[in-house]
Amino acid sequence: MEGKGIFLVVLLLFSLVAISTAQICPYGSPKLFVFGDSYVDTGNWPKNVRGPWKEPFGKTFPGIPTGRASDGRVLTDHIASFLGIESPTPYQLRDTSKNIQQGLNFAYGGSGVFPSTWAKDSLSVQIDQFEQLLDENEYSQRDLDNSVALVSTGGNDYSLYSAAKKGSNDGLPAFTEGLVRQLAADLQRIAHLGVKKIVVATLPLLGCLPGHIIPPNSYQNCDEESNKNAMIHNQLLQKAVEKLKTDDGNKCTFVILDLYNAMVSAIDQFRQNAENSEYKNPLQPCCSKIVDYMCLVEGVCTNPESSFFFDLGHPSDNGWNAIFSFLKGSLHKDLKV
Repeated sequence: MEGKGIFLVVLLLFSLVAISTAQICPYGSPKLFVFGDSYVDTGNWPKNVRGPWKEPFGKTFPGIPTGRASDGRVLTDHIASFLGIESPTPYQLRDTSKNIQQGLNFAYGGSGVFPSTWAKDSLSVQIDQFEQLLDENEYSQRDLDNSVALVSTGGNDYSLYSAAKKGSNDGLPAFTEGLVRQLAADLQRIAHLGVKKIVVATLPLLGCLPGHIIPPNSYQNCDEESNKNAMIHNQLLQKAVEKLKTDDGNKCTFVILDLYNAMVSAIDQFRQNAENSEYKNPLQPCCSKIVDYMCLVEGVCTNPESSFFFDLGHPSDNGWNAIFSFLKGSLHKDLKV
């Protein structure tokens, strides 16, 4: 009798777990569709071009380059893990992978909301690719009902604008308004294609990226003007997303992923723990030799896993771990998965 009782208890617990899982994911595992730039690109960057498919990228994890602009994981990997799935296959590798059941990653390093001289696939082009697959019935409405879109883009647009204006902020308010307006239109388009939950990242702490810091100050002080511009962008994005939430006909959940403040908190935490770290300054990148914004093997630090930034614009594997630790709470609350 005692063995039978244990069996019934185990069966009951299993049933409760099954019911709970069914409530969270009524159609099985969710699918993740990713759009944006190198913060979320996991392999769409061309393999024959200098960049994240070459060493030393991927040095910490998995030990070889995988097309990610980091020594390890990027934001997409953390979101996928949060959803309980593997990182979705990059769009450019879909024919060789044959596995698109986790979703697909359309993000392209160097891209922006607007067309970029650095990358061919703007956000609109990435959505075109997604829509074409839907037209080809690669995904059903049932798939979309249980899907999440991750959108992280905009930083490259400001870099290109600054380069074109030679550092001047003339016309920047109008540029920001136009950029956010186009981004909101792209988000609405993804929603109209049937995706039920859209997570959109704010701009990160642009002025604290090593590439925005004037080297003579030894990476001690952030560029506060760039941070201010990022905050203005993020405030407009917040308003645009709130408007999308109230628009008639939108049956989609929109979630703001506050990358800016998560990075603020993660950098502060790094500084507090600096006494126990090889890297005392979180703003100093691991890579010291960079050509065309790409890290060279001979320039990489001994222990990139101890750094916060891997190169001039991208967090290291350790940096992304720290940043995501400050994002999980809001995802649990707002995404409800």
